[in-house]
Amino acid sequence: MGTALAVSQAKYWHLRQMGVFKSLADWELRQLVKFADLRLIKNGTDVYRDGDLAHHFFVIRSGKVKLFRDLPNGKRMILDFHGTGDLFGEGAVLGEERRGENAEVVDDAFVCIIDRDQFASYLGQHPDVALQVGSVIARRRRRAEASSAALLSQDVRTRLAHALARLGIEHGNQDEKGLRVDLRLTQTDLGELVGSTRETTSMAFNAFKRDGLVDAKDRVVWVLQAEALAAY
Repeated sequence: MGTALAVSQAKYWHLRQMGVFKSLADWELRQLVKFADLRLIKNGTDVYRDGDLAHHFFVIRSGKVKLFRDLPNGKRMILDFHGTGDLFGEGAVLGEERRGENAEVVDDAFVCIIDRDQFASYLGQHPDVALQVGSVIARRRRRAEASSAALLSQDVRTRLAHALARLGIEHGNQDEKGLRVDLRLTQTDLGELVGSTRETTSMAFNAFKRDGLVDAKDRVVWVLQAEALAAY
């Protein structure tokens, strides 16, 4: 009994730290604890694969997760990176039966795993939570649509500039040099993020580096001028 109580209290504490659940009343959060699970997933581990059944969605307590698709031509497209407080796998909440992308941990992640059917019942009793989750999902969809439009209308350098600005703002920590992106990114990763080849992306990145907009060393990227990149 003592162990069960300790686990329940730990889940309560971790869920309370997550942005989407911070405003819940005590009793609302305790209901959520009953069907939420917490798990540490190591770097390099698949959370799910394209085509897997979509029975759960996830909230990140700490760590990083990469979402990507493997394309028919053998290439890969990175859809996004998610970190502390972010939802992913939210298609399950919208009724998605199978996953349409892959999710891989890229920095040891402590995640909350929530069963979609139990959560759907929970949302019926807590419309305020439904509004918050719906708002997150709507923002995510709008950004995905904007990214798709950018692939058709912007050149590689512009796409890379905007992607780097976003990475700095969303995943960067300020140090003496600039916004240090907490993702160990290769030139291939950046190419897959903006829908281009490693060579073309590398040329654009090096141009930004010469202009003093970014820096990099040992797969660590610094965003030095996020506003200038965002306005590119």
